[in-house]
Amino acid sequence: MAKPEIKRIVRLQFVLTAIAVLIAAVLGQGSISGAVSALLGGLTVILPALLYIRIAYSVPRASPAVLMKAHYKAEAVKFVMTILIFAVVLLFFKDISVAAYFASYMLVVFGYWFGLLIKIEKK
Repeated sequence: MAKPEIKRIVRLQFVLTAIAVLIAAVLGQGSISGAVSALLGGLTVILPALLYIRIAYSVPRASPAVLMKAHYKAEAVKFVMTILIFAVVLLFFKDISVAAYFASYMLVVFGYWFGLLIKIEKK
């Protein structure tokens, strides 16, 4: 994960997850169910993204075809991992707040897309 743009987006995802956990904790009024659900929602986005980065950028210099193949493979793995995390969370965490889980998930996904739009000026 050498590129600063990638690090910036992953940091943004962690920050948005932390914000979602704090909001869920405040709104939960003492119940940790919402905070845990928000954390799981954020991790449902972050963990597959980290795996994507590891696979897609494992080939530093190669032909465009090889690089594209790595990105296709990474995207497929990311998709499957996301589905598996959804299944595990929704099947095995019985005390989950579905609203907090999906709100956090959507916040972090939107953060990813907005993170791509933010340009940092180089000095």
